[in-house]
Amino acid sequence: MKIFLVGFFILGIINIPYISSAEMQIEVQEGEINVETSPNNPQPYQDVTINLSSYATDLNKATIMWQAESGVVLSGIGKTSYSFKALGPNTITVFNISVTPAGSMNTINKRVVIAPSEIEVMWESADGYTPPFYRGKSLPISGAVIRAVAIPNTNTIKSGSGSITYTWKNGDNTVLEASGYNKNAYVFKNSMFDEKNTITVIASSVSGDYGAENTIDIPLYQPKIIFYKKSPTDGVLYNKALDKETAMPEDEMTIVGEPYFLSIKGKEGSFNYNWKINGSSIQTPTKKTELTIRPNSRGGYATISLVIENINELFQSVSNQLKINL
Repeated sequence: MKIFLVGFFILGIINIPYISSAEMQIEVQEGEINVETSPNNPQPYQDVTINLSSYATDLNKATIMWQAESGVVLSGIGKTSYSFKALGPNTITVFNISVTPAGSMNTINKRVVIAPSEIEVMWESADGYTPPFYRGKSLPISGAVIRAVAIPNTNTIKSGSGSITYTWKNGDNTVLEASGYNKNAYVFKNSMFDEKNTITVIASSVSGDYGAENTIDIPLYQPKIIFYKKSPTDGVLYNKALDKETAMPEDEMTIVGEPYFLSIKGKEGSFNYNWKINGSSIQTPTKKTELTIRPNSRGGYATISLVIENINELFQSVSNQLKINL
């Protein structure tokens, strides 16, 4: 009886089916291998690194081959990253990556397209004042409204014009209301506590084939008053600013104080204008930026000063003074 039981037990062991380690291998799917580029949207001639990662298999044990148009550029076990310099604008680089996980019979293929693109961000103060014939742009000051515009300037991204989505960031914060399909402009108000604004724009084609990214710092400037002489026949002489000390040979002279970059556009009623002669305040002229001087006698000098204050913004004011030899 004992011998029969032992023999039966041995026979049962022999009949257990054998399962190989290959049959136990769970094959990795293509979607379980991730490809990331750094930076995400490379610019022309920028250093780029492509990284492979996976939560489903240990890629450090996988056989990986990187192939470009010129041939194999990297191959071996655990070759999970490849660095190179992007080509020039309007040039595409394609990598075909084959990954064979350890113990697997299958090879997974990944394709990476690097299309370096450039995008410029132009900016200006949307409400800042500049006088007629001023050739520059209005510069932003504390409390100003700023407009930033994204302009793609390589064919790969421009070819998607009309079908581009834009993502705007102010600092580390994504501005959802300014981002979206064909939203290539971002308008915002600068905080009085900001010394600069760091703005990022990411532009990508709807198809996802092309993208570009740029980050800029928009500095803040100080407003300034520049004085000009107004001629009875030729108007304001914007071609020549008055020096800090200027002579007055005529019996009457009109001075114009132009408040460069002050946020006046659309807000004219929000400002106080305070003219002084030799330290004494005078009645604000009808034309608030113009003062006409008629000296009673000759000799000596007069100090003319002007302060313009935004009554709605705590730190938005500007001042200047002028010494006139009578």
